[in-house]
Amino acid sequence: MNRFSYFALLLGLVALLGTGCSEKNYFEPRNVEGAVRYDGELPAKIVETGYAAATLENGRVITKEGLQPFELPKGYRYITGSGDLVVAAGDCLPSIVYNTKTKEKTELKLPRRVVAALFIPGTSRIAFLIEGNHYGIYDYKENKIVALYDSDTAITADIRIANPIMLDQLVLIPTLDGKLIILNKESGGKVREIVVGSGEEFNNVIYLKVIGNRLVAATPHRIISVSPRLMDAQSMEIADVLFVDDAIYILAKDGNVYHCDTDLKILHTRKFPFAHFVGAIYGEFIYIVEREGYIIATDPMLSVANVFELPDRIDEWFFTTPNAFYYDKYYFKLNTRSLEETTETEVETGGETSQAEEGESNAKATKTREPGEKGGEEKEESWYSGIWNAFKSLTEPDQSEDTVKGAE
Repeated sequence: MNRFSYFALLLGLVALLGTGCSEKNYFEPRNVEGAVRYDGELPAKIVETGYAAATLENGRVITKEGLQPFELPKGYRYITGSGDLVVAAGDCLPSIVYNTKTKEKTELKLPRRVVAALFIPGTSRIAFLIEGNHYGIYDYKENKIVALYDSDTAITADIRIANPIMLDQLVLIPTLDGKLIILNKESGGKVREIVVGSGEEFNNVIYLKVIGNRLVAATPHRIISVSPRLMDAQSMEIADVLFVDDAIYILAKDGNVYHCDTDLKILHTRKFPFAHFVGAIYGEFIYIVEREGYIIATDPMLSVANVFELPDRIDEWFFTTPNAFYYDKYYFKLNTRSLEETTETEVETGGETSQAEEGESNAKATKTREPGEKGGEEKEESWYSGIWNAFKSLTEPDQSEDTVKGAE
């Protein structure tokens, strides 16, 4: 699936959210505290966004660290980076490793376009996921495939395709069909696979991160949190996931915001009727961007919320970093000033607050603990070995022989 296919899918989703019959409902806050102006203009408009970055029309890149000084070659978009090196991909162009200082390009001899990647530390290798849901390890200095595997065909995908990550000597590659594949970084051998979600459409992993002693992964339909002792999960329709300190915030497609601990236990919930969340930034407060053109500012406990109006409805490409929101060719920087104090539990924003224990939640929770787990003192062990043991308890070892090693 090429870039335009992904864009078409995104526009389709926007159309579903923004148009339709006369019965379609929209987020309409009762009170709007004021209007938010953009803080500045980008050197060019955003032409594509992904999990790790947004690419501008002139080749500049916005990563989670902000606007970068380099430009990519024409027709390419940013996939991942490490130091001066970037993996970039383009339509009808070979995927490349690009040196942003020397401008040197190394073409990757892969059968299809790269959609997610990771530079494996201390090596000249990258872990990759390519169109068609094929994945493996590639040595860009020797210009050869170290390992190549196939996963189940995925017809549709969310544009936020999570990049692989490292866990000690293991490489975790998220696939387009909702799995985490564990490979040995040296041999490229497949060690194990874990199913994160099993939705029929748009089931790729959109969030993958190590948080404290937890590995957290999410698809648009399910989120899991794996520790050395147990795995927790929540099944719901997910718009975005936000991690702040020791808390996880799940922005659901039904307008609910869930404040969870790292075990995914829901601590607080707030409903914003008919809201369609597109992203969030955070400081002292959580700032949630809503598609109709609003920023919802709420405290970490979700007890107080104020709504501010943006200059535009969100119809074009957007990208969020921890402290800024980028839309089209503009950006808005986070204002960390405190919300005005209020003694009322409920403010006039159309929101409803509740404790997780009260009422029913449309989120279905599951928890899996290791057999024989007991309370009390636990034997000290390395975090990596603990996570590895947790992985072993979740699935049987994969013995498939579908790897192609040393292929050109």
